[in-house]
Amino acid sequence: MKQPVKRIAVCLMTILLLCLCLIPAAMAEGTAEGAAQTATQETAAQETAEPTEKPKATAAELQEQGILTVGAKGEDVKKLQQRLKDLGYLSGKVDGQFGGGTKRAVIAFQRKNGLDTDGIAGQETLAKLYAEDAEAAPKDEKTDVLNGDKPMLVNKEHVLDEFFTPADLIQVNTVIKKDLATVKYKKTRGVKAAVEALKEMLEAAKADGIGKKWQISAGYRSWDDQNNVLNSKIKSYKSKNKGWSSSKARRAALRSVAEPGASEHHLGLAFDVNKKGASSFAGTKHSEWLNEHCWEYGFIIRYQKEKEEITGFVAEPWHIRYVGVEHAKYMKEHDLCLEEYIQGIEDGTIDLSAILGHEAGEAEKAEEPVEPEAEEPEPEEPEPEEPGTEEEMSGEGDAA
Repeated sequence: MKQPVKRIAVCLMTILLLCLCLIPAAMAEGTAEGAAQTATQETAAQETAEPTEKPKATAAELQEQGILTVGAKGEDVKKLQQRLKDLGYLSGKVDGQFGGGTKRAVIAFQRKNGLDTDGIAGQETLAKLYAEDAEAAPKDEKTDVLNGDKPMLVNKEHVLDEFFTPADLIQVNTVIKKDLATVKYKKTRGVKAAVEALKEMLEAAKADGIGKKWQISAGYRSWDDQNNVLNSKIKSYKSKNKGWSSSKARRAALRSVAEPGASEHHLGLAFDVNKKGASSFAGTKHSEWLNEHCWEYGFIIRYQKEKEEITGFVAEPWHIRYVGVEHAKYMKEHDLCLEEYIQGIEDGTIDLSAILGHEAGEAEKAEEPVEPEAEEPEPEEPEPEEPGTEEEMSGEGDAA
């Protein structure tokens, strides 16, 4: 009996010893596999990680490579500026300092000559600039923005170039005196017919008891003026939202401020009309009166809330656009924004000839503002609007 028990005990001891030997080996193998897996993951992570951005070259380093950009200076820049000036793109000084004005001139040249508009005078741009067939800037020709049967359309899809200037611009405060409205910036200008219609409208508001605290915050803007307004809005967004990138701030700004060229203010027919001192124009008696009566004087509320998807801009109850009484009346009666109105004319669903002759012979025709005959353009160069923010009052941004 003792012999079998002894054998069983020996077998159990043998098995136990084998197990004790195998466990460390298995643990070692598992540890090796884990280490290998960890190493593989670390390698994969290193391979998929975004490469570290190389430090950007300085303007001086780029200049050594024959590339001129903002910050460059010296004789190469003077030569560039002089050529841009000779071609009509640069109006500033030839001082050998590549600044914002030189960059805008380079962009204008690039756009006119079919090049990438990056504002950098690289090899391709310089070769085209000094070539005999380099295209010069257009001459200082002014456009009669009220010429034609239908209103001019300016938006994100219908863009004006940086050389566009309306004819017949006048200073607003030469027509609209302080008893009617405060002109926020004394050099604010507009097309004469539109300014005179604006005066007539404000006189009517005064007669209706809404005669105090009107303010004209904006009128005509040049390309550079609008660029400054946009940059100011982008800067404001970045200041208020510390984590925002420049591109995100720009996207946000473009919801309420037009790109240069896409602004109605370039036409000299758009004005921003506010109530001085009010924290918000919407809901004021001035806003209600404007919305109800502006069309009687040839104006439309250009950007309305229910039309935001069509116009591409947030609603602005203060932004009015002069289109003429006949057009304004039709758009008001049929609840159309300018994009819808122009589209209807072009596809034939709106009979333009009927609209233009609609009130002919009627008594109230005599009451409509009569557009003055076109005058010779003023000989002096247009002065830019005084610098300022696009915000009309407290935080209300200007779209176009």
